[in-house]
Amino acid sequence: MSMLKIGDVTVIKVVELDRSSFAIGAMLPESTPERIEAQRDWLGPELLDAATGVHKASIHSYVVRTPQHTVVIDTCVGNDKPRNGVQPWHMRRGPYLEDLAAAGITPEDVDLVVELVGGASMLQPVTAALRRGVPVVTANKTLLAMHGAELARAAAEAKTTIRGEASAGGGIPVLQALDHGLRTENFQLLVAILNGTTNFILSTMERDGRDFAEALTAAQTLGFAEADPTLDLSGQDTAQKLAILVRRAFRMDVPLESIPTEGIIGMELEDLRQADRFGYTVKLLGIALRHPEGLDVRVHPAFIPKRYLLAAVRDEFNGIYLRGEATGSMLFYGKGAGAYPTAQAVLGDVLVTARELTSGAKLLGSPLPGDPERRLSLDRVRTKYYVRLTVEDRPGVLAQVTAALGSSNVSVAQIFQAEGVRGEASITILTHQTLDRDARQAVKAIAALPSMRRTPRAVRIFDV
Repeated sequence: MSMLKIGDVTVIKVVELDRSSFAIGAMLPESTPERIEAQRDWLGPELLDAATGVHKASIHSYVVRTPQHTVVIDTCVGNDKPRNGVQPWHMRRGPYLEDLAAAGITPEDVDLVVELVGGASMLQPVTAALRRGVPVVTANKTLLAMHGAELARAAAEAKTTIRGEASAGGGIPVLQALDHGLRTENFQLLVAILNGTTNFILSTMERDGRDFAEALTAAQTLGFAEADPTLDLSGQDTAQKLAILVRRAFRMDVPLESIPTEGIIGMELEDLRQADRFGYTVKLLGIALRHPEGLDVRVHPAFIPKRYLLAAVRDEFNGIYLRGEATGSMLFYGKGAGAYPTAQAVLGDVLVTARELTSGAKLLGSPLPGDPERRLSLDRVRTKYYVRLTVEDRPGVLAQVTAALGSSNVSVAQIFQAEGVRGEASITILTHQTLDRDARQAVKAIAALPSMRRTPRAVRIFDV
């Protein structure tokens, strides 16, 4: 946690977002434009255009004034690759990377901690701030997914708050809605598209007819995917955000490692074409569904009907669908990532905290998890499946396939067989609703048949 003191600035918090971006938050008493400019000047002349004085990097600046304080959030976004002919810039390492003591700031001076470093390693400094009664604003989805419940308890015990709107849904204000206007709602269903990278890839494959590798390259070229996109493609990013949302919507702490998680690695263009044939589209979903037997929480790609609202959420956008007893159905839609949406979400949390600091009144914070609720294991979930097979084109193969399905108690709803080519045939099967365990067992048995030419493709169908 790094601090800097400039003149009579009461508290300034500076943290790195990643190697190509950073954020600055400051609490300034009776702030003047000159003082704000002093803060900007500190960033370094190498980031300023000599003629205009404008930063060379793209800067989104917010200033929120209250009677006693001014809150400043500057988010500066760099780029590792040249864009529009402009070479990348790299932030110089300045005094904001020094220790608290070296910067002349003591823990007692801190009014607010804005943590944008990321990662579970931030648990100790964030916990320490909360225990001192210092409110925390964070965008750290990993931290909140893994330790959200204990951090909420630490905040409650110290009579302070921790807010993380930017951690799940980016610029979509879903956590504030769940914490305030929807706090008393009894939700039955949450299903969400929470990762812009995978949604962009699937949308590109469907719209442009590109294969997975081409769509991933396009996402990386446009800045929608990291150089190493494993966290996104594996579904782990979605699982982290889902854990945060479930804690708010269902008042239940779901350990991240307990969420069954599958990504989109291996998704083929032909799967999307078959989805379209049967009236579906493919999305990577985070699902939380309340059953009489318990709460079903999972992450995986799924066919969803084109009539669903979420089917229209395309490219890098996110969508969060909720169904409650009192409010019925609702959809939160918007940009779930990116520097500006994230900065806006952080700013919203800072603004709420600033109001608390200046008024002395604490608004509602994150609710503590309620009594543990039973979980419904993936084995006991009932779902439909899409199965695509590449088999030898000879008599009796289809009978072997249907026998394997029947022996696992899986019933066929629809079946389509394309005309054979060069001794191979493609069979597409949609099943009736069945236990997930039985469907997986059937696919495993089919894969072992000697007539199989390729590993079967199997995707769940979500139609609730």
